[in-house]
Amino acid sequence: MRCFLTVLALSLSLGCSRGKPKGSDGAETPSVRIALVTDLKGYLEPCGCTSDPLGGIDRLAAQIRVLRDGPAPVVFLLAGDTFFDEARIEPVRVDQASRSAKTLAGILDGLQVAAVLPGRSDRAQPSETLDAVKAASDFPWLAMQGDVELLRLKAGDLRLAVIGVRPGADRSVVKPLVAQAEADSDLKIALVDGSRRDANRIGAIDGVDLVIQGGLDEDAPVSPREAGRAWLLHASRQGQGLTVVDVYQKRKGEAFVDRSDWSRVEAARRLDAQLSDLRGKIAAWEKSGDVDAADLDAQRARLAALEKERQVVDGPAPPTDGNALYATWIPLPKKAPTDPAVEALMRRHDKVVNDANRIAFASLKPPPLGPNDIGYVGSAACSGCHQPAYSWWGTHAHGHAYRTLQGRNKEYNLDCVGCHVTGYEQPGGSTVTHNLDLALVNVGCESCHGPGAAHAKDPEEFGILRDTPESTCVQCHNAQHSDLFDYERYLKALVVPGHGLPPG
Repeated sequence: MRCFLTVLALSLSLGCSRGKPKGSDGAETPSVRIALVTDLKGYLEPCGCTSDPLGGIDRLAAQIRVLRDGPAPVVFLLAGDTFFDEARIEPVRVDQASRSAKTLAGILDGLQVAAVLPGRSDRAQPSETLDAVKAASDFPWLAMQGDVELLRLKAGDLRLAVIGVRPGADRSVVKPLVAQAEADSDLKIALVDGSRRDANRIGAIDGVDLVIQGGLDEDAPVSPREAGRAWLLHASRQGQGLTVVDVYQKRKGEAFVDRSDWSRVEAARRLDAQLSDLRGKIAAWEKSGDVDAADLDAQRARLAALEKERQVVDGPAPPTDGNALYATWIPLPKKAPTDPAVEALMRRHDKVVNDANRIAFASLKPPPLGPNDIGYVGSAACSGCHQPAYSWWGTHAHGHAYRTLQGRNKEYNLDCVGCHVTGYEQPGGSTVTHNLDLALVNVGCESCHGPGAAHAKDPEEFGILRDTPESTCVQCHNAQHSDLFDYERYLKALVVPGHGLPPG
Protein backbone atom coordinates (compact mmCIF):
# COMPACT_ATOMS: atom_id res chain seq x y z
CA MET A 1 0.00 0.00 0.00
CA ARG A 2 2.72 2.49 0.98
CA CYS A 3 4.81 1.93 -2.17
CA PHE A 4 2.11 3.07 -4.56
CA LEU A 5 1.22 5.99 -2.29
CA THR A 6 4.71 7.35 -3.00
CA VAL A 7 4.04 7.14 -6.71
CA LEU A 8 0.65 8.77 -6.31
CA ALA A 9 2.07 11.54 -4.17
CA LEU A 10 4.46 12.31 -7.02
CA SER A 11 1.56 12.26 -9.44
CA LEU A 12 -0.40 14.70 -7.32
CA SER A 13 2.63 16.96 -6.92
CA LEU A 14 2.83 17.30 -10.70
CA GLY A 15 -0.56 18.98 -10.54
CA CYS A 16 -1.40 20.60 -13.84
CA SER A 17 2.14 20.66 -15.19
CA ARG A 18 1.08 18.74 -18.30
CA GLY A 19 -1.33 21.43 -19.41
CA LYS A 20 -4.54 20.10 -17.94
CA PRO A 21 -7.34 22.70 -18.10
CA LYS A 22 -7.96 23.73 -14.53
CA GLY A 23 -11.53 24.94 -14.79
CA SER A 24 -11.05 27.36 -11.89
CA ASP A 25 -8.95 30.15 -13.39
CA GLY A 26 -10.83 31.01 -16.55
CA ALA A 27 -9.53 27.96 -18.41
CA GLU A 28 -11.78 25.33 -19.86
CA THR A 29 -14.10 23.59 -17.39
CA PRO A 30 -14.57 19.81 -17.59
CA SER A 31 -17.78 18.66 -19.23
CA VAL A 32 -18.31 16.50 -16.16
CA ARG A 33 -16.30 15.48 -13.12
CA ILE A 34 -16.85 11.87 -12.07
CA ALA A 35 -16.05 10.77 -8.51
CA LEU A 36 -15.56 7.03 -8.12
CA VAL A 37 -15.42 4.72 -5.11
CA THR A 38 -15.03 0.97 -5.47
CA ASP A 39 -15.38 -1.88 -2.97
CA LEU A 40 -16.25 0.33 0.01
CA LYS A 41 -17.26 -2.86 1.87
CA GLY A 42 -19.31 -1.14 4.55
CA TYR A 43 -16.36 0.78 6.00
CA LEU A 44 -17.36 3.89 7.90
CA GLU A 45 -13.78 4.41 9.06
CA PRO A 46 -10.47 2.53 9.15
CA CYS A 47 -8.97 0.94 12.22
CA GLY A 48 -7.37 3.73 14.24
CA CYS A 49 -4.47 1.52 15.32
CA THR A 50 -2.49 1.92 12.08
CA SER A 51 0.21 4.56 11.70
CA ASP A 52 -1.71 6.60 9.12
CA PRO A 53 -5.13 5.06 8.60
CA LEU A 54 -6.45 5.65 5.10
CA GLY A 55 -10.13 6.30 4.58
CA GLY A 56 -13.13 7.35 6.60
CA ILE A 57 -16.53 8.32 5.27
CA ASP A 58 -16.13 11.70 6.99
CA ARG A 59 -12.98 12.39 4.95
CA LEU A 60 -14.63 11.13 1.79
CA ALA A 61 -17.59 13.42 2.43
CA ALA A 62 -15.31 16.43 2.84
CA GLN A 63 -13.60 15.65 -0.47
CA ILE A 64 -16.88 15.20 -2.32
CA ARG A 65 -18.10 18.57 -1.03
CA VAL A 66 -14.87 20.21 -2.23
CA LEU A 67 -15.44 18.73 -5.67
CA ARG A 68 -19.02 19.98 -5.75
CA ASP A 69 -17.81 23.49 -4.95
CA GLY A 70 -15.98 23.54 -8.30
CA PRO A 71 -17.41 24.76 -11.61
CA ALA A 72 -17.97 21.32 -13.18
CA PRO A 73 -21.03 19.13 -12.54
CA VAL A 74 -20.11 16.17 -10.33
CA VAL A 75 -21.43 12.62 -10.71
CA PHE A 76 -20.67 10.34 -7.74
CA LEU A 77 -20.71 6.60 -8.53
CA LEU A 78 -19.91 3.46 -6.52
CA ALA A 79 -19.30 -0.12 -7.66
CA GLY A 80 -18.61 -3.41 -5.92
CA ASP A 81 -19.39 -4.47 -2.35
CA THR A 82 -20.59 -1.19 -0.87
CA PHE A 83 -22.57 -1.84 2.30
CA PHE A 84 -21.30 -5.24 3.49
CA ASP A 85 -17.88 -6.89 3.45
CA GLU A 86 -19.00 -10.51 3.69
CA ALA A 87 -21.70 -12.52 1.97
CA ARG A 88 -22.31 -14.65 5.05
CA ILE A 89 -22.22 -12.64 8.24
CA GLU A 90 -21.90 -14.43 11.56
CA PRO A 91 -25.27 -14.32 13.34
CA VAL A 92 -23.71 -12.48 16.27
CA ARG A 93 -22.57 -9.71 13.89
CA VAL A 94 -25.73 -9.25 11.83
CA ASP A 95 -27.23 -6.44 13.90
CA GLN A 96 -24.05 -4.36 14.01
CA ALA A 97 -23.37 -4.87 10.30
CA SER A 98 -26.93 -3.85 9.44
CA ARG A 99 -26.74 -0.72 11.59
CA SER A 100 -23.46 0.26 9.94
CA ALA A 101 -24.89 -0.33 6.47
CA LYS A 102 -27.92 1.87 7.19
CA THR A 103 -25.73 4.64 8.60
CA LEU A 104 -23.47 4.42 5.56
CA ALA A 105 -26.42 4.52 3.14
CA GLY A 106 -27.80 7.62 4.84
CA ILE A 107 -24.45 9.41 4.66
CA LEU A 108 -23.98 8.50 0.99
CA ASP A 109 -27.48 9.74 0.27
CA GLY A 110 -26.52 13.10 1.72
CA LEU A 111 -23.54 13.17 -0.63
CA GLN A 112 -25.91 12.90 -3.62
CA VAL A 113 -24.75 9.57 -4.97
CA ALA A 114 -25.95 9.21 -8.56
CA ALA A 115 -25.95 5.40 -8.57
CA VAL A 116 -24.40 2.35 -6.95
CA LEU A 117 -23.79 -1.11 -8.36
CA PRO A 118 -23.92 -3.34 -5.26
CA GLY A 119 -21.49 -6.25 -5.08
CA ARG A 120 -21.95 -9.94 -4.35
CA SER A 121 -21.75 -9.51 -0.58
CA ASP A 122 -24.46 -6.84 -0.74
CA ARG A 123 -26.77 -8.94 -2.90
CA ALA A 124 -26.28 -12.00 -0.67
CA GLN A 125 -27.95 -10.37 2.35
CA PRO A 126 -31.53 -11.27 3.31
CA SER A 127 -34.18 -9.22 1.55
CA GLU A 128 -35.40 -7.65 4.80
CA THR A 129 -31.86 -6.45 5.54
CA LEU A 130 -31.45 -4.95 2.07
CA ASP A 131 -34.88 -3.31 2.25
CA ALA A 132 -33.90 -1.59 5.51
CA VAL A 133 -30.65 -0.31 4.00
CA LYS A 134 -32.39 0.88 0.83
CA ALA A 135 -34.93 2.74 2.94
CA ALA A 136 -32.10 4.89 4.30
CA SER A 137 -31.32 6.24 0.82
CA ASP A 138 -32.95 7.44 -2.39
CA PHE A 139 -30.19 6.74 -4.93
CA PRO A 140 -30.59 3.90 -7.48
CA TRP A 141 -29.19 0.43 -6.80
CA LEU A 142 -28.41 -1.01 -10.22
CA ALA A 143 -28.79 -4.61 -11.46
CA MET A 144 -30.54 -5.87 -8.34
CA GLN A 145 -33.23 -7.70 -10.32
CA GLY A 146 -31.18 -8.85 -13.30
CA ASP A 147 -27.68 -9.07 -14.75
CA VAL A 148 -27.72 -5.58 -16.26
CA GLU A 149 -29.57 -2.30 -15.86
CA LEU A 150 -29.43 1.02 -17.69
CA LEU A 151 -29.76 4.37 -15.92
CA ARG A 152 -29.87 7.73 -17.68
CA LEU A 153 -28.51 10.82 -15.95
CA LYS A 154 -28.01 14.48 -16.83
CA ALA A 155 -24.88 16.33 -15.71
CA GLY A 156 -24.83 19.92 -16.89
CA ASP A 157 -25.30 19.74 -20.65
CA LEU A 158 -24.03 16.17 -20.82
CA ARG A 159 -26.30 13.14 -21.11
CA LEU A 160 -24.91 10.10 -19.31
CA ALA A 161 -25.82 6.44 -19.59
CA VAL A 162 -24.73 4.37 -16.59
CA ILE A 163 -24.95 0.62 -17.11
CA GLY A 164 -24.70 -1.69 -14.12
CA VAL A 165 -23.26 -5.11 -14.95
CA ARG A 166 -23.17 -8.12 -12.64
CA PRO A 167 -20.32 -10.67 -12.62
CA GLY A 168 -20.39 -12.98 -15.62
CA ALA A 169 -23.16 -11.09 -17.42
CA ASP A 170 -23.24 -12.17 -21.04
CA ARG A 171 -22.08 -9.57 -23.55
CA SER A 172 -25.13 -10.34 -25.66
CA VAL A 173 -27.26 -8.89 -22.86
CA VAL A 174 -25.09 -5.81 -22.38
CA LYS A 175 -24.65 -4.88 -26.06
CA PRO A 176 -28.31 -3.96 -26.71
CA LEU A 177 -28.31 -1.58 -23.74
CA VAL A 178 -25.13 0.09 -24.98
CA ALA A 179 -26.65 0.43 -28.44
CA GLN A 180 -29.83 1.81 -26.92
CA ALA A 181 -27.81 4.36 -24.95
CA GLU A 182 -25.74 5.31 -28.00
CA ALA A 183 -28.67 7.12 -29.61
CA ASP A 184 -29.45 9.51 -26.78
CA SER A 185 -26.34 9.64 -24.54
CA ASP A 186 -23.08 11.56 -24.77
CA LEU A 187 -21.08 9.41 -22.33
CA LYS A 188 -21.51 5.70 -21.59
CA ILE A 189 -20.19 4.42 -18.25
CA ALA A 190 -20.26 0.76 -17.26
CA LEU A 191 -20.20 -0.08 -13.56
CA VAL A 192 -18.87 -3.64 -13.36
CA ASP A 193 -18.71 -5.94 -10.37
CA GLY A 194 -16.38 -8.80 -11.22
CA SER A 195 -12.97 -9.91 -12.38
CA ARG A 196 -10.52 -8.15 -14.69
CA ARG A 197 -11.78 -10.45 -17.42
CA ASP A 198 -15.34 -9.25 -16.80
CA ALA A 199 -14.23 -5.62 -16.98
CA ASN A 200 -12.21 -6.18 -20.16
CA ARG A 201 -15.12 -7.97 -21.86
CA ILE A 202 -17.43 -5.06 -21.17
CA GLY A 203 -14.82 -2.48 -22.19
CA ALA A 204 -14.46 -4.21 -25.54
CA ILE A 205 -18.11 -3.51 -26.41
CA ASP A 206 -18.24 -0.76 -29.02
CA GLY A 207 -19.68 2.44 -27.57
CA VAL A 208 -18.56 2.04 -23.93
CA ASP A 209 -16.40 4.99 -22.83
CA LEU A 210 -15.51 4.20 -19.20
CA VAL A 211 -15.52 0.99 -17.17
CA ILE A 212 -15.51 1.31 -13.39
CA GLN A 213 -14.42 -1.99 -11.90
CA GLY A 214 -15.72 -3.07 -8.53
CA GLY A 215 -15.16 -6.53 -7.13
CA LEU A 216 -11.39 -6.37 -7.53
CA ASP A 217 -10.93 -5.94 -3.76
CA GLU A 218 -7.36 -4.65 -3.97
CA ASP A 219 -5.65 -1.78 -2.17
CA ALA A 220 -3.89 -0.44 -5.25
CA PRO A 221 -6.10 1.75 -7.44
CA VAL A 222 -5.84 1.28 -11.20
CA SER A 223 -4.87 4.26 -13.33
CA PRO A 224 -6.69 4.54 -16.67
CA ARG A 225 -6.07 1.35 -18.62
CA GLU A 226 -7.31 0.60 -22.10
CA ALA A 227 -10.00 -2.04 -22.45
CA GLY A 228 -11.08 -1.99 -26.07
CA ARG A 229 -11.91 1.61 -26.87
CA ALA A 230 -12.92 2.26 -23.28
CA TRP A 231 -10.84 3.25 -20.27
CA LEU A 232 -10.95 1.04 -17.19
CA LEU A 233 -10.46 2.38 -13.64
CA HIS A 234 -10.49 0.97 -10.11
CA ALA A 235 -10.44 3.19 -7.00
CA SER A 236 -8.88 1.02 -4.28
CA ARG A 237 -11.13 -0.43 -1.54
CA GLN A 238 -12.59 0.25 1.89
CA GLY A 239 -12.84 3.96 1.13
CA GLN A 240 -9.07 4.48 1.32
CA GLY A 241 -9.43 7.05 -1.43
CA LEU A 242 -11.43 8.02 -4.49
CA THR A 243 -10.68 8.38 -8.16
CA VAL A 244 -11.69 11.64 -9.80
CA VAL A 245 -12.04 11.74 -13.58
CA ASP A 246 -12.33 15.06 -15.37
CA VAL A 247 -14.00 14.40 -18.71
CA TYR A 248 -13.67 16.86 -21.60
CA GLN A 249 -16.02 15.94 -24.42
CA LYS A 250 -15.72 17.92 -27.64
CA ARG A 251 -17.27 15.51 -30.12
CA LYS A 252 -19.83 12.80 -29.43
CA GLY A 253 -18.77 9.31 -30.46
CA GLU A 254 -15.06 10.11 -30.60
CA ALA A 255 -12.72 8.01 -28.47
CA PHE A 256 -11.19 9.63 -25.40
CA VAL A 257 -7.46 10.21 -24.97
CA ASP A 258 -5.95 9.72 -21.51
CA ARG A 259 -3.95 12.78 -20.46
CA SER A 260 -3.59 11.86 -16.77
CA ASP A 261 -0.37 12.70 -14.95
CA TRP A 262 -1.13 9.58 -12.92
CA SER A 263 -0.82 7.45 -16.05
CA ARG A 264 2.45 9.12 -17.02
CA VAL A 265 3.94 8.45 -13.59
CA GLU A 266 2.83 4.82 -13.76
CA ALA A 267 4.31 4.50 -17.25
CA ALA A 268 7.60 6.00 -16.04
CA ARG A 269 7.73 3.57 -13.11
CA ARG A 270 7.05 0.59 -15.38
CA LEU A 271 9.64 1.65 -17.96
CA ASP A 272 12.28 2.37 -15.31
CA ALA A 273 11.87 -1.16 -13.97
CA GLN A 274 12.14 -2.64 -17.48
CA LEU A 275 15.20 -0.52 -18.29
CA SER A 276 16.98 -1.47 -15.08
CA ASP A 277 16.32 -5.15 -15.68
CA LEU A 278 17.41 -5.11 -19.32
CA ARG A 279 20.56 -3.06 -18.65
CA GLY A 280 21.61 -5.55 -16.00
CA LYS A 281 21.04 -8.48 -18.33
CA ILE A 282 22.95 -6.87 -21.20
CA ALA A 283 25.90 -6.11 -18.91
CA ALA A 284 25.95 -9.73 -17.74
CA TRP A 285 25.73 -11.04 -21.31
CA GLU A 286 28.55 -8.76 -22.47
CA LYS A 287 30.73 -9.91 -19.59
CA SER A 288 30.06 -13.60 -20.14
CA GLY A 289 30.73 -13.56 -23.88
CA ASP A 290 28.37 -16.51 -24.26
CA VAL A 291 25.58 -14.70 -26.11
CA ASP A 292 25.39 -14.61 -29.90
CA ALA A 293 26.37 -11.19 -31.27
CA ALA A 294 23.17 -10.85 -33.29
CA ASP A 295 21.04 -11.64 -30.24
CA LEU A 296 22.99 -9.12 -28.19
CA ASP A 297 22.50 -6.44 -30.85
CA ALA A 298 18.77 -7.17 -30.83
CA GLN A 299 18.62 -6.63 -27.07
CA ARG A 300 20.62 -3.38 -27.39
CA ALA A 301 18.11 -2.21 -29.99
CA ARG A 302 15.29 -3.12 -27.62
CA LEU A 303 17.02 -1.11 -24.89
CA ALA A 304 17.33 1.91 -27.19
CA ALA A 305 13.62 1.69 -28.03
CA LEU A 306 12.70 1.57 -24.34
CA GLU A 307 14.96 4.56 -23.61
CA LYS A 308 13.26 6.52 -26.38
CA GLU A 309 9.85 5.58 -25.01
CA ARG A 310 10.98 6.74 -21.57
CA GLN A 311 12.07 10.11 -22.98
CA VAL A 312 8.65 10.57 -24.54
CA VAL A 313 7.02 10.05 -21.13
CA ASP A 314 9.17 12.85 -19.67
CA GLY A 315 8.54 15.16 -22.60
CA PRO A 316 5.66 17.59 -23.07
CA ALA A 317 2.26 16.06 -23.64
CA PRO A 318 1.00 16.47 -27.20
CA PRO A 319 -1.85 18.95 -27.57
CA THR A 320 -5.36 17.57 -27.54
CA ASP A 321 -8.30 19.31 -29.17
CA GLY A 322 -10.56 16.27 -29.03
CA ASN A 323 -12.10 14.22 -26.24
CA ALA A 324 -9.82 13.77 -23.24
CA LEU A 325 -9.90 12.56 -19.67
CA TYR A 326 -7.70 13.37 -16.67
CA ALA A 327 -7.85 10.91 -13.78
CA THR A 328 -6.41 11.33 -10.31
CA TRP A 329 -6.57 9.03 -7.32
CA ILE A 330 -6.96 11.02 -4.12
CA PRO A 331 -5.90 9.12 -0.98
CA LEU A 332 -7.65 9.99 2.27
CA PRO A 333 -4.96 9.95 4.99
CA LYS A 334 -5.39 10.82 8.64
CA LYS A 335 -4.53 14.48 8.01
CA ALA A 336 -7.22 14.88 5.33
CA PRO A 337 -10.02 17.26 6.33
CA THR A 338 -13.26 15.78 7.63
CA ASP A 339 -16.89 16.79 7.26
CA PRO A 340 -18.02 17.85 10.76
CA ALA A 341 -21.66 16.88 10.23
CA VAL A 342 -20.74 13.41 8.97
CA GLU A 343 -18.22 12.98 11.76
CA ALA A 344 -20.94 13.77 14.29
CA LEU A 345 -23.20 11.16 12.68
CA MET A 346 -20.42 8.59 12.97
CA ARG A 347 -19.87 9.32 16.66
CA ARG A 348 -23.61 8.98 17.31
CA HIS A 349 -23.55 5.72 15.41
CA ASP A 350 -20.68 4.45 17.59
CA LYS A 351 -22.65 5.16 20.75
CA VAL A 352 -25.82 3.54 19.42
CA VAL A 353 -23.91 0.38 18.42
CA ASN A 354 -22.02 0.34 21.72
CA ASP A 355 -25.21 0.60 23.78
CA ALA A 356 -27.07 -1.93 21.63
CA ASN A 357 -24.28 -4.52 21.88
CA ARG A 358 -23.88 -3.99 25.63
CA ILE A 359 -27.53 -4.90 26.10
CA ALA A 360 -27.79 -7.60 23.42
CA PHE A 361 -24.72 -9.50 24.62
CA ALA A 362 -25.08 -8.91 28.34
CA SER A 363 -25.38 -12.62 29.03
CA LEU A 364 -22.83 -13.80 26.45
CA LYS A 365 -20.24 -16.01 28.12
CA PRO A 366 -17.06 -17.53 26.66
CA PRO A 367 -16.92 -21.20 25.72
CA PRO A 368 -16.70 -23.41 28.81
CA LEU A 369 -13.43 -25.02 29.80
CA GLY A 370 -12.88 -28.48 28.38
CA PRO A 371 -11.17 -31.26 30.31
CA ASN A 372 -7.74 -30.25 28.99
CA ASP A 373 -8.24 -26.47 28.96
CA ILE A 374 -6.61 -23.99 31.33
CA GLY A 375 -8.55 -20.98 32.52
CA TYR A 376 -7.66 -17.29 32.50
CA VAL A 377 -7.05 -15.28 35.67
CA GLY A 378 -6.08 -11.78 34.49
CA SER A 379 -2.83 -9.85 34.73
CA ALA A 380 -3.37 -8.68 38.30
CA ALA A 381 -3.01 -12.29 39.43
CA CYS A 382 0.52 -12.28 38.01
CA SER A 383 1.63 -9.22 39.95
CA GLY A 384 2.30 -11.05 43.21
CA CYS A 385 5.32 -12.84 41.77
CA HIS A 386 6.08 -10.58 38.81
CA GLN A 387 5.62 -7.07 40.18
CA PRO A 388 8.34 -5.36 38.05
CA ALA A 389 6.88 -6.86 34.87
CA TYR A 390 3.35 -5.95 35.91
CA SER A 391 4.35 -2.35 36.68
CA TRP A 392 6.08 -2.00 33.32
CA TRP A 393 3.11 -3.54 31.49
CA GLY A 394 0.82 -0.90 32.99
CA THR A 395 2.81 1.81 31.19
CA HIS A 396 2.81 -0.01 27.84
CA ALA A 397 0.13 0.37 25.16
CA HIS A 398 -0.94 -3.21 25.87
CA GLY A 399 -1.67 -2.20 29.45
CA HIS A 400 -4.27 0.42 28.54
CA ALA A 401 -5.59 -0.96 25.25
CA TYR A 402 -9.17 -1.18 26.54
CA ARG A 403 -9.20 2.45 27.63
CA THR A 404 -8.52 3.40 24.01
CA LEU A 405 -11.89 1.91 23.09
CA GLN A 406 -13.77 3.31 26.06
CA GLY A 407 -12.82 6.82 25.06
CA ARG A 408 -14.49 6.32 21.68
CA ASN A 409 -17.59 4.31 22.60
CA LYS A 410 -16.14 1.19 21.00
CA GLU A 411 -15.52 -1.17 23.92
CA TYR A 412 -18.55 -3.22 22.85
CA ASN A 413 -17.87 -2.91 19.12
CA LEU A 414 -17.38 -6.38 17.63
CA ASP A 415 -14.87 -5.08 15.10
CA CYS A 416 -12.56 -3.76 17.81
CA VAL A 417 -12.89 -5.41 21.20
CA GLY A 418 -11.22 -8.73 20.35
CA CYS A 419 -7.78 -7.11 20.05
CA HIS A 420 -8.17 -5.00 23.19
CA VAL A 421 -8.95 -7.72 25.73
CA THR A 422 -7.35 -11.00 26.82
CA GLY A 423 -8.56 -14.48 25.87
CA TYR A 424 -11.28 -13.27 23.52
CA GLU A 425 -13.74 -16.05 22.69
CA GLN A 426 -11.36 -18.63 24.16
CA PRO A 427 -12.49 -21.28 26.68
CA GLY A 428 -12.69 -19.61 30.05
CA GLY A 429 -11.67 -16.27 28.51
CA SER A 430 -13.61 -13.15 27.57
CA THR A 431 -16.38 -11.98 25.24
CA VAL A 432 -17.57 -8.58 24.11
CA THR A 433 -19.21 -8.07 27.52
CA HIS A 434 -17.76 -10.75 29.81
CA ASN A 435 -14.22 -10.09 31.06
CA LEU A 436 -14.02 -11.47 34.62
CA ASP A 437 -15.16 -8.14 36.07
CA LEU A 438 -12.53 -6.24 34.06
CA ALA A 439 -9.72 -8.67 34.98
CA LEU A 440 -9.31 -9.54 31.29
CA VAL A 441 -9.51 -6.07 29.78
CA ASN A 442 -6.39 -4.83 27.98
CA VAL A 443 -3.84 -7.00 26.20
CA GLY A 444 -2.69 -8.78 29.32
CA CYS A 445 0.05 -11.22 30.24
CA GLU A 446 -2.02 -14.19 29.11
CA SER A 447 -2.45 -12.76 25.60
CA CYS A 448 1.21 -13.57 24.96
CA HIS A 449 2.01 -16.23 27.56
CA GLY A 450 -1.22 -18.23 27.41
CA PRO A 451 -3.92 -18.87 30.03
CA GLY A 452 -2.35 -18.83 33.48
CA ALA A 453 -4.78 -20.31 36.00
CA ALA A 454 -2.72 -23.48 36.49
CA HIS A 455 0.56 -21.59 36.74
CA ALA A 456 -0.90 -19.11 39.22
CA LYS A 457 -2.11 -21.98 41.39
CA ASP A 458 1.14 -23.98 41.31
CA PRO A 459 4.07 -22.25 39.57
CA GLU A 460 6.40 -25.14 40.30
CA GLU A 461 4.30 -27.79 38.62
CA PHE A 462 2.80 -25.76 35.78
CA GLY A 463 4.93 -23.53 33.61
CA ILE A 464 3.90 -20.74 31.28
CA LEU A 465 4.67 -19.99 27.63
CA ARG A 466 7.85 -17.91 27.53
CA ASP A 467 8.58 -17.62 23.80
CA THR A 468 5.56 -16.11 22.08
CA PRO A 469 5.38 -17.15 18.41
CA GLU A 470 4.75 -14.63 15.66
CA SER A 471 1.52 -16.45 14.82
CA THR A 472 0.09 -15.25 18.14
CA CYS A 473 0.96 -11.61 17.45
CA VAL A 474 -0.35 -11.41 13.89
CA GLN A 475 -3.86 -12.29 14.97
CA CYS A 476 -4.09 -8.56 15.75
CA HIS A 477 -0.80 -7.11 14.51
CA ASN A 478 -1.63 -7.56 10.83
CA ALA A 479 -1.67 -5.26 7.82
CA GLN A 480 -5.18 -4.01 8.53
CA HIS A 481 -4.57 -3.13 12.17
CA SER A 482 -0.80 -2.70 12.62
CA ASP A 483 0.88 -1.75 9.37
CA LEU A 484 4.32 -1.12 10.92
CA PHE A 485 4.50 -4.42 12.76
CA ASP A 486 7.83 -6.21 12.61
CA TYR A 487 7.98 -9.26 14.83
CA GLU A 488 11.68 -9.11 15.77
CA ARG A 489 11.67 -5.36 16.35
CA TYR A 490 8.47 -5.39 18.39
CA LEU A 491 9.62 -8.41 20.40
CA LYS A 492 12.89 -6.70 21.24
CA ALA A 493 10.98 -3.68 22.54
CA LEU A 494 9.10 -5.94 24.97
CA VAL A 495 12.25 -7.36 26.53
CA VAL A 496 13.06 -4.80 29.23
CA PRO A 497 14.31 -4.81 32.83
CA GLY A 498 11.76 -6.69 34.86
CA HIS A 499 10.25 -8.28 31.76
CA GLY A 500 12.74 -10.61 30.15
CA LEU A 501 15.73 -8.87 31.69
CA PRO A 502 16.82 -8.60 35.34
CA PRO A 503 15.21 -5.63 37.14
CA GLY A 504 17.48 -2.63 36.82
